Amino acid sequence: MLDAMLHARSVAVIGASKGTTETGGAKLGAAALNYLVDHGFEGPIFPVNPRYEELAGRRCYANVRDIEDEVDLALIVLRAGACVEAMEDCAAKGVKVAVVFAAGFAEAGDSALQDRLLAAAKAGGVRLAGPNTNGFINAVDNLVCCTSSVSDINPFPGGDIAFIGQSGALGGSMLGCAMEEGSGFSYSVTTGNEADLGAADYLDYLIDDDRVRVFALLLEGVGDVPKFLAAASKAARMRKPIVVYKVGLSDIGAEACVSHTSALAGSDRVFDAVCRQYGLIRVDDLAELLPTATVFSWVGDKLPRGNRVGIVTASGGISGVAADECHRWGLEIPELDAGTKAKIREFVPSYGSVRNPVDLTQQVRSFASAYQDAARMLLDLDTIDGVILLATMVGEPRASIYGKEFSTVAREASKPVIVGWAGPPGLASKGFPMLQATRTPTFRSARGAVKAMRRLYDYRTFLDRLAREAAE
Repeated sequence: MLDAMLHARSVAVIGASKGTTETGGAKLGAAALNYLVDHGFEGPIFPVNPRYEELAGRRCYANVRDIEDEVDLALIVLRAGACVEAMEDCAAKGVKVAVVFAAGFAEAGDSALQDRLLAAAKAGGVRLAGPNTNGFINAVDNLVCCTSSVSDINPFPGGDIAFIGQSGALGGSMLGCAMEEGSGFSYSVTTGNEADLGAADYLDYLIDDDRVRVFALLLEGVGDVPKFLAAASKAARMRKPIVVYKVGLSDIGAEACVSHTSALAGSDRVFDAVCRQYGLIRVDDLAELLPTATVFSWVGDKLPRGNRVGIVTASGGISGVAADECHRWGLEIPELDAGTKAKIREFVPSYGSVRNPVDLTQQVRSFASAYQDAARMLLDLDTIDGVILLATMVGEPRASIYGKEFSTVAREASKPVIVGWAGPPGLASKGFPMLQATRTPTFRSARGAVKAMRRLYDYRTFLDRLAREAAE
């Protein structure tokens, strides 16, 4: 049934409209229709509103029942009180899936209204997404059934991340920021109150999609626990990482979840155990959710064999910071062998470090390939499982040299290479974008780079454990 939603062949927009609000933004009915049209959905689009004869160059119907053709998907963009009747109309028409955008149901204390909405859907065999949702995006097929202004980004950058979140506004904000930093996605689904379809349903369905390589989940609670666990197990077998941020760690956070989507947050301790058992990569900072998913998207086929890292930088200060972060997150920094140190010393002055971290010092200005040469020497060592390249204050034109060097090393390496760029990207107007364009994982701090490497290692450890268990 989710085919009719995420790969709909025809869409009706019930409550379609035109015009703007007092703040200048499009009315929700206009946004839902315009985004669908503007992103180039190729199937039939049926605006439904008895006040108009035509919208967006298309015939506008007074009722979804009046549409002569088959309707896979209905977007119901009406106030909460009008949604039950609209759902009954969808049932009578034979609509397969309906997305209800309005708030004002169980999350606002009106569980009875939500129960009536669900009953109307079930009576007519309609699957219900929402209510209280911003909709979804299938970026691969240009199916944008979403009211979030993130859809102003057109076209969406391509990618293989599927985002599933229980907060529409927050999810849109995160996607927008991630896309500005070079990430791309194939699907985005905001689940809302999950009166019928929930996060587990979307996860289970999308796991089999070849256009999804990584999942990013923003969860406030898990409704169908057995289905969620079965989907997580399936994802693990298919080597599709699931990165997750869970809201509700504190009592206040848990209460906020209930008032937001009517979800039950559940025990954080239990959820943490589930993550360990099923290999979910849990992040403790929401800002890390999509960047971490992007790392797995870009270098998930280069998981480190162990926790031993090589670090190359031109700053003794950030070398110390990186070493502390490696200690904090359980990564080892093995000292280099005498032969390797001698080779690196050929282009590192006596006051620089060739032990690991390798500190090229500011003399790196005189050696265009110093970063690249040192990184390659480390990557060739059996005692190094991944390399972190750290840059501090660097502007053009040197930033372009770094951008080219870093991305070349990362692309050619069989081990993961992660960049920590601590300087202002505005001064690296050409070099910094090179890293995004070449899908080189880049963080704005040493800690971000170290944590990303640790998460790659943790997932490799989980997969190794899974393989051993399967062989027993």
